[in-house]
Amino acid sequence: MTVQPRILFAGNFHWNAGSSHTIAEYARVAHAAGCLVGVSAELARMDNQVPAHLPLVDDLRWGTHLVLIFEGRQFLTLRQLEQCERIPRHRRLVVDPDGHWGPFASLGADDNGSGHRHASWLSLYRRLADVVLQPKAEGTLPDGAEFFPYFGMPPAHRAADDAPPTDVMDYQLQYIGGNWWRWKALADVITAALAAQPPVTRMRVCGRWWDGATCPGHEEASRSQPGWLAEHGVRVERPVPFGQVVSEMSRSVASPVLARPLLARLGMLTPRMFETPASGSIPLITADLAFLATVYGDEAAQLTFGQRPGSLVERVLQDTVRYRQLTATIQRRLLSTFSHERVLGQLLKFLQ
Repeated sequence: MTVQPRILFAGNFHWNAGSSHTIAEYARVAHAAGCLVGVSAELARMDNQVPAHLPLVDDLRWGTHLVLIFEGRQFLTLRQLEQCERIPRHRRLVVDPDGHWGPFASLGADDNGSGHRHASWLSLYRRLADVVLQPKAEGTLPDGAEFFPYFGMPPAHRAADDAPPTDVMDYQLQYIGGNWWRWKALADVITAALAAQPPVTRMRVCGRWWDGATCPGHEEASRSQPGWLAEHGVRVERPVPFGQVVSEMSRSVASPVLARPLLARLGMLTPRMFETPASGSIPLITADLAFLATVYGDEAAQLTFGQRPGSLVERVLQDTVRYRQLTATIQRRLLSTFSHERVLGQLLKFLQ
């Protein structure tokens, strides 16, 4: 490209959602990557908090390229769909982190329509762009899709092998994130932690919908068992403020890496897969995310729950030095291959 690209992003952005953090990181590294980054105020749907954290652009004509990010919702109105056409089609891309593009897929009550007809996603994407990008690290990409990790590795809060002694850390086990089809996975991890010898006693969960309240209209996805976490010795606290997720994670010896089961089945990457090692907390990988070895490396196998999940927690807490060294190796690998600057550079290669 002869002129510096000005990339406009549009999506359904919230202050406690992964995409908002990703776009903020893109903006931070844009100059180093050789581009400018903005968020379209005309097209994006945002809550009342996230605009303070993102580089808003009022005029669509500012952008040379438009990147549309679709997660659970089809956020564009008919008028906004027409506005998208002000950017030439060959300069528009769709990023599909939730796997809407491709064959219909379901797991229990969840499916990749996310409350919309699956066919409507295919029609929407075809209208908007010729190229669909997916962070699909496992399995075959659907026809018409290209691999793009989208989410990246934040700067490390600290090297994992330079963490404080475990007995002075605030928590032995902690999870930060909302309950979106993750209740069973978290409950299984807590059960494993209590089965360890000795049982884990300092545990915390931060996020929405972990203690009985549900997301209106999405009750099944956000269902939990009221009081269960407290009864099992887990502190439940409010979501972590924007930009503080990684530093808050660093307060715990270990943190499970959880994903919506359907996305795990599809082999999709998620923000927490990078934020967890960036914190320096030891990542505990659930069995359905074994494909993370493709990005973490061979060390991932030693951090993945097996047939006796409590044994992994035991080993991590009894031989923390070794598991911190494994995590530090993963940190270095991810920082060299999935920094936001490198990921944004990969996006530039798809732009014409």
